[in-house]
Amino acid sequence: MSIKLVVNGIAGAGKTTLLSSLGEETFVVSRDAKDFGFPLPHMLVDTYYDMNTLLYGNEKEEIDGIMQKIEKYNDHFGKYPENVVIDSVSQITMDVIDVASQTPNVYGSQGAEITRELAIFTKFIHEVLELNGMNVILMNHVTEEKVDGKTTGVYLPFGQGQFKNKGGFYATTNEAITIVPEGSNRAVYIRGTDKQARTTDSSLPDKMWLQNIVDPSKSKKLKEGESYFSLKDHMDHLLSKQTDVKKWSL
Repeated sequence: MSIKLVVNGIAGAGKTTLLSSLGEETFVVSRDAKDFGFPLPHMLVDTYYDMNTLLYGNEKEEIDGIMQKIEKYNDHFGKYPENVVIDSVSQITMDVIDVASQTPNVYGSQGAEITRELAIFTKFIHEVLELNGMNVILMNHVTEEKVDGKTTGVYLPFGQGQFKNKGGFYATTNEAITIVPEGSNRAVYIRGTDKQARTTDSSLPDKMWLQNIVDPSKSKKLKEGESYFSLKDHMDHLLSKQTDVKKWSL
């Protein structure tokens, strides 16, 4: 059993910072227009060519894809990663849109090209990663709804075309969290469709607070019994629930 989790947030909300609680059991695919700053096994994707190259590489051009890098992880650690993080799926979506707008469309139209490429991507995530027991964490950009120039507190999916209309990456998983700046602190929404957050676990709270890792004294003061959000703890909790559910599978 494995978990697929979407981590949503506006630009600068701190999506990548959540990875600081994870360790070498995690492999990060970094396509986020900036250097990756945490001591975790990772690959930097400097240039996007097409979806097949991103996923499976290009031997002729000596380009490693995600599959080749995961095999190198296995060679180094003697096992496959427990978690694969893709940071970010929204940047890869933008890459797909950019390439589709610049090249002849193999599938007849720009919209069809985008839909097809993202279908290849989501199939890879499910069939190659999830079904082989790897947890998948998808970092995803969202935007804030504005009415008359003012934000409403509602978060909207990112992208374009049919994929966005069907809910984007939020629609591909039962587990999604969203980081929301609130005053000088940041909350992690675990439940709330207006925040693009959802969970199947009724025991989890609607939201938790993130600790200020730069200056813990400035963190939100918690009530008795509360704890700060940790991505590792969250994943471990979801996996424990998966184990409970698995015994009922016929």
